[in-house]
Amino acid sequence: MPRTRTKKRGPSLDEKMMGPEPIFNQDTEFTQSLYINSSRWYGYFYKNKDYLPSIWKYAEKKLGYDKKKLSVLKRLKDWHWLKIRTRVKLLERGWVFTEEEIQFINTFIEDSYKLGLKEKKKKEAAKPSKPVISPQERTRLKVLNTIYADWDSEIIEGWMDEDYTKKFSCYNRFKMHGLKSNAINMFKDLIIEEYDSIKSAYDKTDDQCVEGYSHVSKGNKRKMMKQFEDTFEDLEKLRTAFKSERLPRAKKPKTSDKQVENLKYLKEDIDAKLASINPVLIPGKNKLFVYNTKQRKLTEYICSSVTGFEVGGTTIKNFDEKSRTCTLRKPDDILPQILNKTERQIDNIWDSLTTKITKPTGRINADCILMRVF
Repeated sequence: MPRTRTKKRGPSLDEKMMGPEPIFNQDTEFTQSLYINSSRWYGYFYKNKDYLPSIWKYAEKKLGYDKKKLSVLKRLKDWHWLKIRTRVKLLERGWVFTEEEIQFINTFIEDSYKLGLKEKKKKEAAKPSKPVISPQERTRLKVLNTIYADWDSEIIEGWMDEDYTKKFSCYNRFKMHGLKSNAINMFKDLIIEEYDSIKSAYDKTDDQCVEGYSHVSKGNKRKMMKQFEDTFEDLEKLRTAFKSERLPRAKKPKTSDKQVENLKYLKEDIDAKLASINPVLIPGKNKLFVYNTKQRKLTEYICSSVTGFEVGGTTIKNFDEKSRTCTLRKPDDILPQILNKTERQIDNIWDSLTTKITKPTGRINADCILMRVF
């Protein structure tokens, strides 16, 4: 059943936000914005199965389907009717479609009937087997059921209730739900269209978007956009973190593995949004960046030897006097640059720091993120 509520003491909060169920008559001005808002109403209150009675009624009244033929249509999954479900419902409520659109609905139902017959034959011919879900589809379903469901229930429903103050840490939610790098673009694709619509309404570049968000003040539109932009920024930080994690294992002598087997370091810091590289990459390299999350100290180890670094226990060895360390006042500004800038650009960053620069000890502990090597 739709998510409508029985009225007792006036309209519910949902009804105040979305308005009453659309109904159309001969005096209605059928505009694109009216179609979008009406579709949005049903998309908010209706689930897939709530549209089905209207589809069965249309097939019976308009196409002459009897109970036997309707039973064939009912074999198909609820999501099969996504392309026509809103059109049939609006048609039932009085919307006037063109002959071409009506023909599209009729053809879709007729093709669905043929598909239903084929499905029956397949089920009768084949033994029941467990459906095979591709890895991509499995990831998409996980995104929908985890982080996107959180976004919808916390942020979107908050906006529906005119609450624009709620925050959503995309980085933390990704880690909490165990999502991987292949989920980043899937989640972004699900929310970016809404962001584009809000931005168009804010910039007044699209009349339909302006009308659709006319009930939201300019300041609140700005807050909505800020939440989207913070989320997109977190997605890029996740992309960088995942990229660090999947660096290929360097082809080093077996002694490299043994060098780092007792090295204690912090694999990931959720608050700082940083992930350590694989420590096996350190031996033999000439430059290493380490960040102590507890002391907020950034350290750059430099090795001039052709053999590169060595690791013994929990200590970096073979670094020279050019190595340096300092406390960061604004780590959120500096650390992303350390991850993405060139060596020359990073040298300029060091020159801009105002805190005292000292010599490192070489010791690595459980508070240290291994950021990057050259």
